[in-house]
Amino acid sequence: MKPIRYIVDKEDGKPYTVLNPELRQRELDALPKGRYRETIEKFHRKATHLQFSYLYSVCYPLSMVALNDAGYEFVNVDQVDLFWKSMFANKEVMNRETGEVLKIPLSKSEFVTIQEMTYCNAIRNYCSEYLNANIPDPDPNWKQKQQTK
Repeated sequence: MKPIRYIVDKEDGKPYTVLNPELRQRELDALPKGRYRETIEKFHRKATHLQFSYLYSVCYPLSMVALNDAGYEFVNVDQVDLFWKSMFANKEVMNRETGEVLKIPLSKSEFVTIQEMTYCNAIRNYCSEYLNANIPDPDPNWKQKQQTK
């Protein structure tokens, strides 16, 4: 059976609010008779287009320059993307028969907002600490600058 999932909002002093209560009730009514478990977990939004824009237009190009100055020979941002994913965005998978541990790169498209921020900060910290390069913070006032144009 496919799990039924809904997003709810919870504010201080108020009961939680289901964002689409009619659909939720219809799907619950359609379930066959039986016992079910309802699980509540924190919802995190996927990484935003602006976060990826910062990654691809600031972090990757500046880090590529720093890496090339350190002796690497990267020719495009895609190579830099693979390099950084192998360093900071991977999970370890173990072969139970041999004990071998492989690192498999994660898909950045599945990152939630906090993972994307952590990934960019790891790149920036590495560049600062090991490559003597400064990658600037994302601009917190970008909305105000866009409105004045």
